[in-house]
This record gives sequence, C-alpha cells and structure tokens, in this order.
Amino acid sequence: MANRAQGTFGTIKWTNLRRVLEEYGQYFIQAARNDLGANKSYASGLLGDTMRSIVQIYDDHYEVDIELQDYWYYVEHGRRPGKFPPPNKIKEWIEIKPVHPYPDAKGRMPTIDQLTFLIGRKIATDGTDPRPFFEKNIQPTYQHFQTAIALAIDEDLAEYIKEMVLERDLYQTLFGIA
Repeated sequence: MANRAQGTFGTIKWTNLRRVLEEYGQYFIQAARNDLGANKSYASGLLGDTMRSIVQIYDDHYEVDIELQDYWYYVEHGRRPGKFPPPNKIKEWIEIKPVHPYPDAKGRMPTIDQLTFLIGRKIATDGTDPRPFFEKNIQPTYQHFQTAIALAIDEDLAEYIKEMVLERDLYQTLFGIA
C-alpha cells in the first residue's frame, strides 16, 4: 500500500521557472533587437518584430527557443560571394528600405528589376558582411539570469516538497497509516 501512496504524488509544476524563462526569452529578444538597430540591420523591422520565444520544460531539462525569420542566418553570419541571392527577396528589400538609385550616364533611372539585378550581382560578387545580433547575446543573457533561474528552481522544488508532505500527511490521516 505504501508504494501506491508514493505513486500518487503530483508532478512539479515549475511555475516560477516558467515565469523566469519567459522573462529570459523577452530579455534576449530585446537585446537582439537592440543589436539589429545598432547594426543598421532593421530594413523592414520584420526580423526583429517577428522574434518569438518559446519556453519548454521537460522532465530532465528546459529550453528557451527563439523563432526567427529564415534569413536571420545571413544577417548574423553574412554571405560569401558566389551565388545570386533570391531576386524576390532583394525586390522586397528594395521596396521596404528607402533605396535611392542614381541615374546612369544618360540620366536614366534604373527600374526595380534592374536595381534588383544590380544589388544581387553586387552580393554575388562581394558577399555581405556579418552583422551579429543573435549569438553574441546568448552568454550575456544566460549570465544575467543564472541566479534567477536557480532561485526559481529552488522555489518550485520547495513548493513540490511542501505539497508532497501535505499529501502524505493527509493520506496518513485519512487511512490511519503511520
């Protein structure tokens, strides 16, 4: 009978840990957005505006995942010369960012398609420089929250132990087991 009673104890709720990890995710996103602005990598704002943190707590570990636009990697690490970037993405960028082309020798302004080709060729020839905003914030964010994470785990474990003791005492009282 004692084994069955031990099996009835609830699971750890991790409410404090979840709260701290959600703050962690928001703090990280804000730091990354700040760096995007400092790097002048905020053409449309889409990359920074669509970042989202997802907190997952498992039996043996926890994770804070950050959802990003697919092109984050090229902003973070740059792009080597070689291939043309997708023209539709360059065209979107031109329409969002205020690109002011210069007239050619005959005074003609390039069309959006011509401008797309010229920018794409420049990227294919020279690549792009990295503009770090993501990986550089991982360690500082963790260091900032390290103590808060440990305290949240301690609080959640203390609450779990308190609930276990109360449940055991209630079980003993109801069934007269010492």
